[in-house]
Amino acid sequence: MTSDIKKIAFLTHGQPEVAREPLTRALRFLADRGIEVKAPPGEWEKHGETLREAAGVSFAAGPEDLGDVGLCVVLGGDGTMLRAFHLTRDLSIPVAGVNLGRVGFLTTINKDKLIQGLEQLLAGGFKQYPLLGLEAALDGKVFRATNDVVVGKGANPHACSVALTLNGVTLFEVMCDGVIVGTPAGSSAYSLAAGGPLLGIAVDAYVISLVAPHAVGVRPVVAAPQDVLEIINTDVDNDSSLDIDGERLATLAPGAVVRINARPGTTSLALLEGDSLYHHFRDRLL
Repeated sequence: MTSDIKKIAFLTHGQPEVAREPLTRALRFLADRGIEVKAPPGEWEKHGETLREAAGVSFAAGPEDLGDVGLCVVLGGDGTMLRAFHLTRDLSIPVAGVNLGRVGFLTTINKDKLIQGLEQLLAGGFKQYPLLGLEAALDGKVFRATNDVVVGKGANPHACSVALTLNGVTLFEVMCDGVIVGTPAGSSAYSLAAGGPLLGIAVDAYVISLVAPHAVGVRPVVAAPQDVLEIINTDVDNDSSLDIDGERLATLAPGAVVRINARPGTTSLALLEGDSLYHHFRDRLL
């Protein structure tokens, strides 16, 4: 397989020292092959000297400067992958990761095979997986998630009280520490830790998991992409928190309702040929 990739975007681990050496090697390799590199502002803050000294590297102020980029390469872990998904959202740019993190479930290249992995990517030896996303509507605002939407107890020391309806049918009215709504990509993160199932990356569905529910019969639910979930804060005194991909962005006042639905194809994961997230599950999580 051949590839016409001429420009690549780079995102690196939040701790500069973790990615400095692999970034230097990667930039040298790409420069030797005439590949241009685009780096967003945060990368210049972390690696300005390295980027200025490398050939073929330019500044990308934001997504608007990535229209001609054929691939986004991540040097980091799952947190950096998530940042890359946000950066490339709606741009049809596949994101491929080199694992420099603790787990790196979504990454596809081992750090000791960096150059071999880059060679394979440039040769087109990878498969793209469009990732299902989520939208959460609350009080006239719409938030978009790649991994998960979480309604939780926030700063409240007590469990939150919520009701969950799916397509207008009330499934649960329960006390719990939180409700996690995860995409297939996000099913390997907080949802899995809370006892939810791992969804295949190409599965067209999302999963609803509860954290520490105060009810024995409550179980995770896998919902179809067209299903609409509503989470109602039924506590009469306390707010609930709303986290989008791990960032607290809003609160649900008593009686407030957040409406969640799937959104197809918001971003794309690239895995080397022969690689799969089932391998990662077996080798990195078990």
